Amino acid sequence: YTHFFTGRNNLERSTMKSSCFSCSRSSALRCFLAATATVVALVSHTALQAGEPATAAELMKQAHDGRAEWQNFPGFEARLRVSADGMTAEGSISVDRDGTVKITLPDAARFAWAQRPLDSMIGHRLPTGEAISDVEFADDQVDHPHGRLLRSADPKDKTLWRVKGDVLTEVHRAAENSRFTISIADVQRTPEGKHLPANFIVTTWELPSERLKSVRQVHQEWRRLNGVDLPTSYLAISNRSDGTTTSQQIELFDHRVPLASAAR
Repeated sequence: YTHFFTGRNNLERSTMKSSCFSCSRSSALRCFLAATATVVALVSHTALQAGEPATAAELMKQAHDGRAEWQNFPGFEARLRVSADGMTAEGSISVDRDGTVKITLPDAARFAWAQRPLDSMIGHRLPTGEAISDVEFADDQVDHPHGRLLRSADPKDKTLWRVKGDVLTEVHRAAENSRFTISIADVQRTPEGKHLPANFIVTTWELPSERLKSVRQVHQEWRRLNGVDLPTSYLAISNRSDGTTTSQQIELFDHRVPLASAAR
């Protein structure tokens, strides 16, 4: 174990020395158990020293705290351009302090689909309170490229999450007739190091057949104005099992934000 303990502090070295000294006076089995216990203790101690989450709840909190949120949000207004199926319209958007989104477009019925993604982009930037803490590790795999898999400790809740670092990289949810997975491919970082969604994929299956229903790729862009990280672009390309493809785009520009800016 000499390579493992290189550079450890005096406490760790003395602990290891004590375990090795006991080997000369005990059976080989007892020596092995003592050394194993020392390794486990030191690995745990090193992880805590490095600030690595030791529990599923701590990992979830790290992802929750890594999100860019609006604090003291002043609201904003902007011009709006939406496009889908070869049709484009321009209008406006206003968002109040509570995050209520109002859009004005010349053909409101044709472009009603724009309300939902705008509500989502705005709603996910509002403060959400405390992180979900009633979670546990869903498996023992620690080297998955997208991080650890977590599940709700409530057997009735079948939601799964995957966390890597301070990013929630996957969300799995199921309803009565379908289930979906959101897979985060990339995020946009703020100057403070918090993250905003950039690229993600939403995959939906039908239940109980598990037939693939649709795959939707989403790209979002953000800019900072008067201290507020504002959405500027949304692009969603959806491919469905019936062979159809749709592309929906939302652009926000000429933002106007009150000077009483939000603190992140």
